[in-house]
Amino acid sequence: MNTSDSEFVRHSIWEHVPEARPFVTGLEEEEWEATDGECSDPGMYSMPSYGFVHPVFRPALEESARETIARSARLIEALLGSGRPRVIELVSIRVTDQLLGFPELWERFASCAGPRMRFEADLRREYYR
Repeated sequence: MNTSDSEFVRHSIWEHVPEARPFVTGLEEEEWEATDGECSDPGMYSMPSYGFVHPVFRPALEESARETIARSARLIEALLGSGRPRVIELVSIRVTDQLLGFPELWERFASCAGPRMRFEADLRREYYR
């Protein structure tokens, strides 16, 4: 059974970064209420931003929480390795730009970054010079 990109992103966050689960659930509950029970999917771009990057990933980088950073790196590699163009673009916009826009965050993450993320960062780094 094929899943949508949004479902794939949600499942990947849920699987790799358990610290994000309460935030993912909260977003889904908010969407459910906002749509009067018609939809619980907050969308592919909201999920990683407000269910992962802002509440979990960035604080882990700021606090040097190595285990969470390592799990986050595995999530990012899974998303980049998905073969899904929209998901890869999502990582560029929501994750890579966050890391490269704040060099101190990239410095804390770089040692955990997998080969796909390093390649992605090298491609996008030219925009941050």
